[in-house]
Amino acid sequence: MVKKKSPSQSKPAPPQAAPPRPNLSVRRKVILSIVVVASFFLVAEALLRVAGYRVPLGVERMEFTFPIDDYNTNSPQPFLARDDTLFWRPRPGALGHNSTGFYGPEFSADKPDGVFRVVCLGDSCTHFGPITYPDMLRAYLDKVAPGKFEVINAGVIGYTSFQGKRLLETEAIGWEPDLVTVYFGWNDHWLARGFQDKDQQSGESTVADGLGNARIFQLIRSFVKRPSATADSGMRVEPEDYRANLKEIGAICEANGIHCWYLTAPHAFDIGVPPYLIESGEAKNLEDLLEIHRNYNQIVRDVADARGDTLIDLAKEIDPMNKLELFIDDHIHLSQQGRLLVAKRLAEELRASGILQVDDAE
Repeated sequence: MVKKKSPSQSKPAPPQAAPPRPNLSVRRKVILSIVVVASFFLVAEALLRVAGYRVPLGVERMEFTFPIDDYNTNSPQPFLARDDTLFWRPRPGALGHNSTGFYGPEFSADKPDGVFRVVCLGDSCTHFGPITYPDMLRAYLDKVAPGKFEVINAGVIGYTSFQGKRLLETEAIGWEPDLVTVYFGWNDHWLARGFQDKDQQSGESTVADGLGNARIFQLIRSFVKRPSATADSGMRVEPEDYRANLKEIGAICEANGIHCWYLTAPHAFDIGVPPYLIESGEAKNLEDLLEIHRNYNQIVRDVADARGDTLIDLAKEIDPMNKLELFIDDHIHLSQQGRLLVAKRLAEELRASGILQVDDAE
């Protein structure tokens, strides 16, 4: 007799289902993704640092045609540093700059009693000499009126009227000047690159500043092509903004009982315009540059006239003179003879206004 199998013996037991995998919540997925990405960047950062990769940081991160890093590289020692308010400024103690970062002798922010303090705002035409016109004016005043005058050279290479206005309202006003001279124009009408001066703050951010030391961030930035000046670029300071800056400088001076003297920027472009200005991106073309510069000088005249402030029209006075003797080869910066002429004109105006009272007219 065949023994029948029970149902339990005839059918194999069904395989036991694997326990269900727990579903990751959206929050956990996000956290996991962040951890993975962060780990990648940390490893990449570590490898770049071990390999010695580093991009020098400096003011060239801001978008200007002005070659700041070139000046630092080609000078006996780096003398320009990034500044959050002024974009850049000279380093204290470098290449003849005093402890406050300005070219010339030391001075105290607190004006000495009985001293008439002159502050010269400007660009490289004021900043450098080697013997600058503020140096020459200072030497003359020390000779004819010792101890009565102090001349501070607050000119900085590459500065526009926008930077000059900021320097005055944030720093130079605290020096209690009695007279401020204003000599800008060239950098104002050079082409902007990326941002005009008034918009430069939007070109840098605290996030970018904070990431600046990260090697991975430096590597990424090295692949981003810097914007270049094109035919559609605006000027660093457009004409109406130039007018507004000059007016505001005058208004700041007036509100603080300070004399404000405007100087037009002389030139020798009628002799020739240097081609490098096109190659380096400062100007669109050579044909229009002389007229543009003349227009900016006319704005200086208009502002001085409208405000009733003193105008020293260097451009008009120098036009009939021998410009080959008064300018260096770039036809922008004055020679030593040209700088001496500026110092003499300022001294003449001091005498004409009654501020300087001496018998000797030399």
